[in-house]
Amino acid sequence: MLPSSDDRLPMHARLRDALASRIAALEWAAGEAIPSEQELAKTYSVSTSTMRKSIEHLVREGLLERKQGVGTFVRRPSFDGSLFRWFNFEDASSGGGRTVPESRLLEREVVTATPEVAKGLRLTEGAKVVRVLRLRLWAGNPVICEDLYLPHPLFDRFITMDEQEIGPLLYPIYERVFGQVVASVEDELSLGRADAAKARLLDVEAGDPLIVVERTSFAADGAPVDWRRAYGRSDRFRYRVRLT
Repeated sequence: MLPSSDDRLPMHARLRDALASRIAALEWAAGEAIPSEQELAKTYSVSTSTMRKSIEHLVREGLLERKQGVGTFVRRPSFDGSLFRWFNFEDASSGGGRTVPESRLLEREVVTATPEVAKGLRLTEGAKVVRVLRLRLWAGNPVICEDLYLPHPLFDRFITMDEQEIGPLLYPIYERVFGQVVASVEDELSLGRADAAKARLLDVEAGDPLIVVERTSFAADGAPVDWRRAYGRSDRFRYRVRLT
């Protein structure tokens, strides 16, 4: 069985793509061990050193993790709460621990993708997508509103799912219900202003500054799983970096 990716690429890169596609297809579940380097090398009729190079690439990308003396496993990502790292949601009652804000689904519908959404999801312009408008609350107060888009018809069922079943974190639902595992995310931060609709949702004044986080979530094979734009109250914004 040979990799089906671009044959102009080096063999180790083609093998990396082949393994990533198998991870994206859930052939190996998160937390599950993949076959040994020797077994995979035999499957693809390549040397063990070439296969090792491909696996190391996936380890560096965070799709796989090695456990000394045990094997190589599909890494279970934990990006779902990472959006909140830009905002201060510390819970004094839990000794300063961080909590996940409550989720409230305001709108769910199938719409035609705008050029911006189509680009984010790598779809043709005019394709149908599932749009979700979601409000996040902390201690009962609105702090973030999200305009989120999912490929249709893959996520069509999301529209009719019970909100209690969905819960505050989406990535576990993507995996459990739709078979889509988020392997990586890309965030871009900018500063915006609240229009009348967002001011009403976030309980701020129109024109007040908002932190805008544009996020694309990707499967292991690099295909976008969702694209969203989150608007957060600037009084909750935090940025911390350690340089050495």
